[in-house]
Amino acid sequence: SAGDGLVAPSVLGVDLASNEVAHANRRASERGYSSNRIRFVQGDIERLSTSLQSYGRSFDVAISNGAFCLIPSKRLAFENVFEVLRPGGRVAISQTTIKSDGLDPKLEWPVCMRMFATLESLQPILEEIGFENVKVVDANSPMEVELPIDESEDDTGAARAKIHGKVEQY
Repeated sequence: SAGDGLVAPSVLGVDLASNEVAHANRRASERGYSSNRIRFVQGDIERLSTSLQSYGRSFDVAISNGAFCLIPSKRLAFENVFEVLRPGGRVAISQTTIKSDGLDPKLEWPVCMRMFATLESLQPILEEIGFENVKVVDANSPMEVELPIDESEDDTGAARAKIHGKVEQY
C-alpha cells in the first residue's frame, strides 16, 4: 500500500514492431490490466537507452526470451540494456547460439542463423560492459528442425529447402 513505502510493481514491454506493441497493449487491456501497471512501447534494443530516455536507469530487471539471437549487434544491445538497469539490476536472456567452430561455410545458412553469437563470446562481452556475476548457461539442447511433409510435397524436400534458404542439412 502507499502508506508502507512500497511501490506497486509495473512491467514495460518493448518491441520493434508497432503492430506487436498495439496487439500486446490490447491484450493487456482486455485482461483488465491498467496501463500504469503493464504497458508496451515501440523501441529498438540497439537504441534502448534513447527509446527509454525518460525512464533513466530505473529498471530492476530486463528479460528477453528468444529475441537477442536476431539482433545484429549483440554488444550494442547489451550496452543499452546495461544503461537502463538500476545499479544492481538483473538481466536474463535466453537465446540461440552456435558452436565455437561456427557454421559450415559450404552451406547457405538462413540470415537469422548467421546472426547467432557463439556461446563463448557472450560472457566476455557482458563483463566488458560492466555486468557482474555473469552466468552463461548452456542448455545443451541442439537445434533440431523437422517440418512435416505436406501431402503435395515429394520426398525431395524442395519446399523445406525453400523455407530454410537451400540448406540441405543443419
